Amino acid sequence: MAKRKNVKPAPFPEENGGVPFNASGVVRTGTRRFTFVDNKDPTALFDMTFDAPVKTVERIHRRRLIGAGGLGDPEGLTRVDRDGETFLIVASSLAVAKAGRRVDDGLVRVRYRPDGDLPTESMDGFREWLLAHVPVLAAAGRLEPDAGGLNVEGVAWDAGALLFGLRGPAVPGRVAVVRLPVDPGGPWTTGSLGTPTLLSVGVPRSAAPQGIRDISGDERTGGLLLLLGRSASHGDAPFRLGTWRRGDDSVRLLDITFHRTAKPEGVTTFSLGDEWKILIVDDGGGYAVL
Repeated sequence: MAKRKNVKPAPFPEENGGVPFNASGVVRTGTRRFTFVDNKDPTALFDMTFDAPVKTVERIHRRRLIGAGGLGDPEGLTRVDRDGETFLIVASSLAVAKAGRRVDDGLVRVRYRPDGDLPTESMDGFREWLLAHVPVLAAAGRLEPDAGGLNVEGVAWDAGALLFGLRGPAVPGRVAVVRLPVDPGGPWTTGSLGTPTLLSVGVPRSAAPQGIRDISGDERTGGLLLLLGRSASHGDAPFRLGTWRRGDDSVRLLDITFHRTAKPEGVTTFSLGDEWKILIVDDGGGYAVL
């Protein structure tokens, strides 16, 4: 994967109902097809199809979610293949919003198929269950994100568990990941979940609080990609991309930086022949292939 500095995403060729896509988590779902979530639209996923060199998006197809009631502020997306089926797991931010009048809950399982609407199962009471089983997050669960509250912005599948990347709460020099064992093909209820673990990971040369804006499995290395950015909306920490292996104490930052106008919130790796690429999606309505 080439080293890149000052990455500036190109705009998508389409908008979502007349407004730019707020693109977040992204996964590969076909040879030239990738699927992302829009955190302003909890009722659909979006397939984007690239040209043959996988450089330019040709079109975006809205895929309606059937049965995703209760999903709010979708931020994370990961893919799990099990027994011939493809599941996409969508995670909300789990954040408190609008002075406590709204709580964004939601962990949904989508049975992905190439065409048509997407059947979806919601896990009732997931946010409440998680805060009860990771009590160190309970206080943050009562606060809005800019006040140090809970804010999940990435989810990845890793060796029998979901990994949730926290944008907040955050402290300088560290980011946090919740590891949660789950059977992706089993009953989609909190009673089927394993015991969660909160992991703390160091970030080199980090003076201001940073959070995880997305987390994704890196098929090339078997590790994980962490997309980092400011924890609060008023922060000034730059967006950075790094790799992390389970068990390591810190992230290894890559030689990739982003243009000051970029707002990257989704990342995935993919192979193109003998080459490995990184796809970034941006919540300003754009994308970049590195």
